[in-house]
Amino acid sequence: MDATPAESILDDRKIAYCLTDRTLNVTQVGGYAPIFPDPQAIVGNSLLALVPELSGSERALADLLGGKLQRFEPPPLNHSSATGAAPHLTMVDLPQRDAQGRITGVIHLVQDVTGLAETEQSSTEQEDALRLLRVELQQRTLELTAAQAELQSLSQMKSTFVSTAAHELRSPLTAMTGYLELLRDNDTSNLTPVQREYLSIIEGSTQRLVSIITDLLDVTRLESGRIALVLRPTDLAALTETTVAEHAGEFGEKELGVTLGLPAGLPEALCDVRRAGQILNHLLSNAIKFTLPGGSIAIRLGRAAEDGYLLLTVADSGIGIPAAEQDKVFERFYRASNVVYIGAAGAGLGLHLVRSLIELHGGRIWLESDVDRGATFYATFPIADTPTESEEDLIGIHME
Repeated sequence: MDATPAESILDDRKIAYCLTDRTLNVTQVGGYAPIFPDPQAIVGNSLLALVPELSGSERALADLLGGKLQRFEPPPLNHSSATGAAPHLTMVDLPQRDAQGRITGVIHLVQDVTGLAETEQSSTEQEDALRLLRVELQQRTLELTAAQAELQSLSQMKSTFVSTAAHELRSPLTAMTGYLELLRDNDTSNLTPVQREYLSIIEGSTQRLVSIITDLLDVTRLESGRIALVLRPTDLAALTETTVAEHAGEFGEKELGVTLGLPAGLPEALCDVRRAGQILNHLLSNAIKFTLPGGSIAIRLGRAAEDGYLLLTVADSGIGIPAAEQDKVFERFYRASNVVYIGAAGAGLGLHLVRSLIELHGGRIWLESDVDRGATFYATFPIADTPTESEEDLIGIHME
């Protein structure tokens, strides 16, 4: 290799060298100048005098000269340079051989690794910081895992309590409802008109309590995964028409205008008839509850823009839902802030239950609303494929 490229390489890598004879006197100096800034003053002197740190390593140097050792690496050191700085230096001693392979001295290499040492130190510090963060993260994970387990336990306890309480309440309420119906329908009860009015109020309140308790039970079943669907091809248009008819008395009581759009020839939906009816009942009840007397409600069914789905739309001209609250109306027990102005009763479970049941069917629900201009709810149901007779028997039948 030419001297100039070799020196350039040594200079770039910050490597200086000393060549010695067999008595360890320096015969030549070269390479990175800042390490040995005055070569002329070094040549002829002992390597041990030049590098006092080698004192005590005479045995290793003798083994190099005797061919017993091929490489000796003394500990790193800090060596003052001409600039007064104290760079971090590493040293390596190798045997120097002539053309015949005979050992003629020692090659003493010195490399300035100050930048590498700083990088290594910084890397070590970063590794230590990452190690501490990892330990802290593991601790936080353990704490979160414990907190999650506690929350799950509390949630299970809550669900068990709600389910038990609802069951305990429903039994006496069912009995009360039965006796109230007997009193109302018994012509020989000799009730006055005022008493019959009071009886009707009591019966209505009891029915509302039964409805709330039923919703509570359904919510706890959904949360615990104990509701499964009996999916069958269903004429959703006919089911919608029947459900609307069941609410005719409520429409008339509030003098609401009702528009029903059910195009002919719609395909059947794949749904659970009972749960689909429950969805329709809640959406219609919700529209009736929050629409002022004399308002209007429109119910439509058609194909959704999403292929393979039917779209149910229930639009009302009621009080609407504030924009900031529209993402919350499907949460449990949430009621919009403006319902207080019309005194509408409810536990805030209906829309939560509707969303859960629709998603259980594989559909989705969303809304559009402006305050005092009504609300429109959109719900999708999957369209049923046309199965063979044997396939109909295999459609998922599950018991709760």
